[in-house]
Formats: sequence, structure tokens, C-alpha cells
Amino acid sequence: MMITIIIPVYNAERYLCRCVNSVLSQTYTKWECILVNDGSNDKSLKLCQSFARMDARVHVVDKKNEGVDKARFDGLTNAKGDYVAFVDADDWLEKNALEDLLKPMIELDADVVVGLKRNVYNVGCFYLCDRRKIIPKHSNKLIFHDEMMENYYLSFFGINILPVSMWATLYRHSVITEARLRPCGISFGEDLVFNMKLMPYVQKYYMIDKIVYNYRRGSWGTSPKYLDNWLKNARLLFDSKMQQIKELHYDKAIKWQLIEYVNYMKTYVRNSLLYDAKHIEKRKVILREEFQAHGFAEKVQLLSTMEYKDQLLFEAIQNKDIDKLFVLIHQHLMQTSFLYKWKVRLGINSL
Repeated sequence: MMITIIIPVYNAERYLCRCVNSVLSQTYTKWECILVNDGSNDKSLKLCQSFARMDARVHVVDKKNEGVDKARFDGLTNAKGDYVAFVDADDWLEKNALEDLLKPMIELDADVVVGLKRNVYNVGCFYLCDRRKIIPKHSNKLIFHDEMMENYYLSFFGINILPVSMWATLYRHSVITEARLRPCGISFGEDLVFNMKLMPYVQKYYMIDKIVYNYRRGSWGTSPKYLDNWLKNARLLFDSKMQQIKELHYDKAIKWQLIEYVNYMKTYVRNSLLYDAKHIEKRKVILREEFQAHGFAEKVQLLSTMEYKDQLLFEAIQNKDIDKLFVLIHQHLMQTSFLYKWKVRLGINSL
């Protein structure tokens, strides 16, 4: 059985060697690796080409920059494997990853098999690995289609039950083809959208209790440039989820999706205070634009008929009181975040 490993690559010269070497050293050897260079302007393409010369199982797709979501689908277009796995260029696999994922895939005739990940944190020139192994209660359980849709599909609408990301996962290629998936055009949450649209086609889902993937955690998602488009992309993600709810008549997810929409704004304000305190007025302008966006009043009206745990925060959003919203979250951070409290005391952060 052939496995296709798809690795989108964008300016990843610092990490790419470890990533690809983790593929080359797999105990299961019947694989092809597609490196999709997404318009990198560093030495990533040269590294990709050198790996292709080194091993005939490695192939390179060189394209203009269109984002990780489109790069993955360009890799899928060229995939010849019976099964497909996705790896981010700054992460790496455990040496038994493919073998551990493929074994239950074949034995149970599963469509999706998911393994565990290990978090890796960058500390200067070094990295720290989280050695804890947290095993979900649904590990080693075969989940059939009807049970997935009834009890687990809420994972994609704000309830944390199953993983929603694409890494540490082996997919049956034919199921991806059957689902006719397309790039979602969103710059975050694209993993979730992929799996959300795929799961209704999955007949058997299985999670193993073995770590197969090393996930490098960073602060890229909190940069000022990233925050500029965060709310816009959050709204696009919300709209994509609501469209899926409508198409599947999955009404029990509506409440949780509306709560998640409010949490998007809460997260935006929190990250603005933590990581871009110099441009709070700019952040408020962007939030005000979101309050004026089409459909905002309808979302808030729907949620007002339900119960949101933080009524003061919800009322600030309902009343479009941006200053109060920032003050409430500032107060919460002062009580819960050592980093924020430290920045305030040093005068780095202030309202």
C-alpha cells in the first residue's frame, strides 16, 4: 500500500531538513513525498530539489505563493498513494509514524486513523518537548459513521472532542476524492474545514494511543500583521461552518457555533492586548468594522436567546461597547496572565 506524504513549504529553510529526514527514516518505506514549494523566497526550493535528487520517492511541485491550503490541494492533485498524510514543514514525524497509522487502517478497514502529537516549543536557538502523553478517552475505539455524526461531529463547531487538525492523521485517498474537497480560501482554520467537510463521507474513524507527530508551537499567529486579518478570517470560518450546518441540517451545532463567534472576538481583543498593545486604537477600528459587518446583529440576536457564561462580556458585544470590552478583558488578563501583568508593570502594555 502506497502512502503519499504532502508537505507544503514556504520559507522553511530553517526546519525543512529535519522534517524531510523524518520521512526518509520511516520504518515503513512504501511512500512518496510531495514537497510543494509555495513561492518561497529563501533557500527552501533548493533544499526540496536536493532531496528529490537524493531519493526518487521525493517529488517537488514549484508554484506561486497562494497559501498552505491551496498548496496542500496542489499536492493532492499529484498524489498517487492509496493513503495520504499531511506534514507541516516545521514539524517532523516519529520514525514509526506511518507504520503505526497504517496498521489499524488496514486491519480495521478504516478511512481515517489519527495518532497523538507531541508539542515542541522554541526557546531561542533550542527547543523543548512536552513529554506528557495525554491519551483521549476515545482512543483505540472504532467510530462508525452514524456514531460520528451523532456524538462526535460537534468537534468541528466549538466542542473539543476529536482533533480537528490534519497532522498526525492518515486518510484513505479515495474518500478525499469522493468528498470533492476544494481549497476553502481561509488563512486559518483550513485544517478544520477540510475535516469538517470530509467526515460526513467517513465510514470508519480510529484513533491510536501512540505519539506519531512532533508539532512545533510558535507565536506566528499573534503577530500584528496576522491580527490585521484575523477577524475577517474568523468570520469566513464562521460562515463556512454555518453553511455546513445548513446543508446537513445539523441544527444542534448552531448554539455552539454562535458561542464560538463571540469567543473569536474575545480572542482577538485578548491577543491585541497581549501582543500588539502599541496599536490598540487600530485594533478597535477593526473590531468596530466587524460590529458593522452584515449579519452581526442577527448573530448577536440569536445568541441573546441562549445562555452565554460571561454576561458582562456578551452585553459589551451586544451593545457594541468596544471600550468596555477591552477593559473587561484587560481585567481578566491582569488576574490570569503573568506575562500580561508583567508587561503592564513595565509600561509595555496599558489601556
